[in-house]
Amino acid sequence: MNLNELQTPFSSDDIEWRVSRSGNGPKGVFALVLAYITARAVQSRFDQVCGPENWKLEPPQIIEVNGKSAFACGISVRIGEEWVTKWDVAEPTNVEPAKGGWSGAVKRAACAWGCGRYLYRLDETFAEVAEQQGVGGARVWNYARLSEKHGGGVYYWKAPSLPAWALPADPGHEISEKELNDLKKAWKAKFAPDSKNPKELREGFSRFVQSVCGEFPISDYTCWLREALEKCMKRIEETTDPGGVAPDVPFDSE
Repeated sequence: MNLNELQTPFSSDDIEWRVSRSGNGPKGVFALVLAYITARAVQSRFDQVCGPENWKLEPPQIIEVNGKSAFACGISVRIGEEWVTKWDVAEPTNVEPAKGGWSGAVKRAACAWGCGRYLYRLDETFAEVAEQQGVGGARVWNYARLSEKHGGGVYYWKAPSLPAWALPADPGHEISEKELNDLKKAWKAKFAPDSKNPKELREGFSRFVQSVCGEFPISDYTCWLREALEKCMKRIEETTDPGGVAPDVPFDSE
């Protein structure tokens, strides 16, 4: 049993999205959404990693937090001869309060084991919004209504795609820690050969990678894809006037 496998990203089929904020903007209705895993996906992951006989949900408890009721859930894993339990809590939801509260507590307890924790790296994401359902109907478009503060109008939204680092890794596209370190060395040789300031180097390298590939956990080689590595190497090779690591340098080769 390798508990590190609990941290492996889930497939997009196991991810659901919810609207965190919506309203009327200059271009019309907008919706910001957040990704989360389902309680069923959590249970399946613990079955796969630990074996059904080596983990269990503790009996749910109702506790008081700042005068409000909350569900407390514990997930126990048998490690050797000992059961280890990690707990977390969630408040009842507006729809199906008991079921929703318990489900939320299960997912938070799973996060304490590292399961689904990577989703916290995802910021709010703009969803595609339309006044009418598009192609695919209810299978693709989600029904929603604005708050009364924003007029209460109906709109439909489509879940965004997950970035590559938040999906199960394709072994053929992974990179090694050595390859990431080699990229850092190549970047330093081109853009900051004389710099010895660790903070300046970390920030400069991060700005460079983000300018080429966008936002993702750059320092973790397991979040990289080979395509991103190759794009960065190509940019380094093509850059003829690096200009150093000052904050105002865009690291463009044009």
